[in-house]
Amino acid sequence: MRSTFKILFYINRQKTKTDGKTAIFCRVTIDGRSTTMTTGEECPPAEWNSRQGTTGEKKIDQRLAVFRELVEKTYAEMLTKDGVVSAELLKNHLQGVAAAPTTLLTMSRAELQSVKACVGKSRSAGTYRNHTYSDKMLHEWIADKERKDRPIHAVTEDLFEDFRFYLKKKRFTAKTVNRHLCWLSRLMYRAVSKRIIRYNPFEDATYEKEERKIRFLQKSDVAKLMALKVNDREAELVRRMFLFSCFTGLAIADMECLKFSHIQTSADGRRYIRKERQKTKVESIVPLHPIAEAILSRCQERKGQTVKEKGDSLVFPRDYSRSAMNNKLSTVGLACGVRQRISFHMARHTFGTLSLSAGIPIESIAKMMGHASISSTQIYAQVTDKKISEDMERLIQNQQAASE
Repeated sequence: MRSTFKILFYINRQKTKTDGKTAIFCRVTIDGRSTTMTTGEECPPAEWNSRQGTTGEKKIDQRLAVFRELVEKTYAEMLTKDGVVSAELLKNHLQGVAAAPTTLLTMSRAELQSVKACVGKSRSAGTYRNHTYSDKMLHEWIADKERKDRPIHAVTEDLFEDFRFYLKKKRFTAKTVNRHLCWLSRLMYRAVSKRIIRYNPFEDATYEKEERKIRFLQKSDVAKLMALKVNDREAELVRRMFLFSCFTGLAIADMECLKFSHIQTSADGRRYIRKERQKTKVESIVPLHPIAEAILSRCQERKGQTVKEKGDSLVFPRDYSRSAMNNKLSTVGLACGVRQRISFHMARHTFGTLSLSAGIPIESIAKMMGHASISSTQIYAQVTDKKISEDMERLIQNQQAASE
C-alpha cells in the first residue's frame, strides 16, 4: 500500500499578536495522521491566501517554499532509508536539524566540503579554489577580530559591513571583495535551509560596484604576435595557443582539453570546432578561421600517428604547468613589443571584440563563445561602442587642431 503524504500551510486568525501579525503553521499528514509545526514565519491575517498558502510578500513566500522543499526532501530520505515514515517521526527529525549549535566557521567548512564533493560534476576545480580562498579570508577575519568563532544565531547585518571593511583594507578589487561577501551570504542561506535561522540577515545587503573593464589586443598587436619567430619549443606552443584563442574564442581550459575529434566538417566542406565549454557546460560552435586552420595543420604534423590516434589525442599537449605557460606568454608579449601584459583570457576578449567590430551578429558571437547568457557577450558591444566614440572624438580634435 502506497503512503499518502500532504503538506498544508495555514494560519490561526483567532491568535493575532499585538503587532497585528499571526504565525504561519505547517500541517503534515501521512497516512491520515497529522502533526503541526511552526514555520517561524508571520504575516497579517488579511494578506494570507489560504487557497495558495502564500502571503503575497515575495521573501516570506520564498522561505515557505524552502521550508516545503526541506519537508519533502526529509520525507523522501527517511522513506528511502527506513521504508516507513510517520508524521510524528518526520516532525522530530525536522526539529532535530536545528538542535545542534552551529558556528560561522564550522558552517564554512561544511559548505566547502559540499563544494569539493561536486568538483568534476557540477563544480569546477577553479570554483573550489576560489571558495577555499574565501574560507581562508573568513578565518583570518574572525581571528583578527575576535580570536573565536561566532554562533550563527548571533550573526547580524553589521557583520557584513565589518567583513567588507576588512577586505577593502587589504586593497582587494571590487570583484574579489564581492566574491568573499557572496561566500558569507551563502553560509547564511545554508543556515536558513537547515532551519538554524529564520532568514538571511544579509538579504538586502549591497555589494561593491564593479567597473567591467576588459583587456584585449588591437589588430596591430595580433599581427606582431603572428610575425614573431620563436626558437624556444614551449614558448612557440604558448604563442600558437594564444593566437588560436584570438581566432576561435576558446578559453585556456577548453584549449587544454581540445581534441582532434572536436574538429568536424559540415556538409558544405567548412571545418569547425564543436565542443562543450568546461566552465558553463554550454556547447560552442566555432567555424575555423584560416589562421586557426594553419595553426591546426602545424599541430597535426606529428610523426607516427594514425588518423584514429590523432582523433583521440590533444591538439595542444604539454607537460608543464599553467603558471609556467603564463610566464612564457608574458615573455612572448614583451618580445614582440606589446605594451600591456598579455594573458590567455585577453585572447578570448580579443576574439569577442574583433568579431563584433567585423560586423558578426552578437547572437552568433555568443554561440561561438559558449556564453550561457547573451548578457555576457554584450560587454563587447559596450567596448566597441566606447572605442568608436573615442576614435571619433580623436578625429574631431585633430580636425580642430589642423584648422587653427
